[in-house]
Amino acid sequence: MSDEFIRDHASRKPHPLSFWRKLGGGSLSVSIIVHAILLSLGVVWVFQVIPAKKAEVDFMPKGGGGGSPGVNEVSQKKKRATMNTANAPRMSAKGATSSFTLPEVDPAASMSSLGSLGSGALSGGLGGSGTGGGRGNGTGPGFGAGTGPGLGGNASGANLFGLIDPNAGAMIGTFYDMKQTDKRESTDVTPGDMPKIVREFVNDGWHDSKLKKYYQAPQKLYQTRVFIPRISADAAPAAFKCEKEVQPSRWVVVYRGSVIPPKTARYRFVGAADDILVVRFNRKEVFDHGYASGTAPISPASKETRAVLRGEVQNRELEKTIRHDYPMKIPVTYYQYDALGGWNNSIGGLAVGAEFEANAGTEYEMEILISEVPGGSFGALLYIEEIGATYQKTSTGAPILPLFRLDSSLPAVKPSDQAAPFDPGGPVWKLGRKTAKGI
Repeated sequence: MSDEFIRDHASRKPHPLSFWRKLGGGSLSVSIIVHAILLSLGVVWVFQVIPAKKAEVDFMPKGGGGGSPGVNEVSQKKKRATMNTANAPRMSAKGATSSFTLPEVDPAASMSSLGSLGSGALSGGLGGSGTGGGRGNGTGPGFGAGTGPGLGGNASGANLFGLIDPNAGAMIGTFYDMKQTDKRESTDVTPGDMPKIVREFVNDGWHDSKLKKYYQAPQKLYQTRVFIPRISADAAPAAFKCEKEVQPSRWVVVYRGSVIPPKTARYRFVGAADDILVVRFNRKEVFDHGYASGTAPISPASKETRAVLRGEVQNRELEKTIRHDYPMKIPVTYYQYDALGGWNNSIGGLAVGAEFEANAGTEYEMEILISEVPGGSFGALLYIEEIGATYQKTSTGAPILPLFRLDSSLPAVKPSDQAAPFDPGGPVWKLGRKTAKGI
């Protein structure tokens, strides 16, 4: 290296550092870039590991159409009852002998069914092609483990709302939609109006003229028993072949006929409905129990009202209303069964109706009314108890009663069904001749 090059290089002055370099900007820039990369990778990892929260789906319809506070309370109690009963323990018999069993499917029970109903609402269960998406496949997932049995599977394919054969030896059933007139115009009837409409019909003598202004399904059905474990409320319009014309709420079905008891005795009906079940025997109301009353302006779904009905609390005004309109006397007896957890909590279980006397060989006019108010789910059970008879009991102490029925066939029962057990060997009532002539 020459001396000249060394002198020239030594004589050069170094370049002044910038303000950013004096602050250590070079190292800081590298650090910022590295941290930014690490932060970006971290954000991507977080969003991949932690999925977005799914919205919870409420399978129970809201009831629609407004309604009074009492009806809103009924709708909420129905929803809670559905949720509570899904995991209810199964019933067991206390001191029962081996002669008692829950009935299995009886292939010989020659009940005429509706078969394929239009869009397949009955054969498809509570979901699939029958009643829209999201309710399950008709075998259990629908409204929960205890509320989605599917209509087809519950009774060997039979229609729970009646038979299509007019010669079936059964009571004649007529379906009414209270939301529309006979000319298919809106009536603006709300869920809150429904109990009052039913009461006016019942208290005015059950005259068809009272319901003539409402839409009536052309299809008649013929009922031999009322045994409808909780199902979707849209099963009723589908059964009467009017599901395209009727939304599944605010409907009424009236069954009429004359019946003959198997023996002379004193009897009383036992049952319940979600929402309304009223029975008239020999032109007198003898039973009324459900989430709403069809005879009196009271709410059996209210704890205060049930306390009065049981005789546990005194309320002179309410007691006066009950004595005047309600068919059962205070104190009303209730039977509770393990499979009816929701009904036990919401309406006290199955109620025991008023006593009445019936003579063997004598025809008695009889009407049964069932009704769904806000929509969602529906159920109705009707048993009969002979006064003085001895019945086996469940673990709750409630009797295992026979169904009220007009033929020897029995419904099939699945473990998921929300229904009280029944005595399969119970007596069978007969259909009277007056039914054929029309009542």
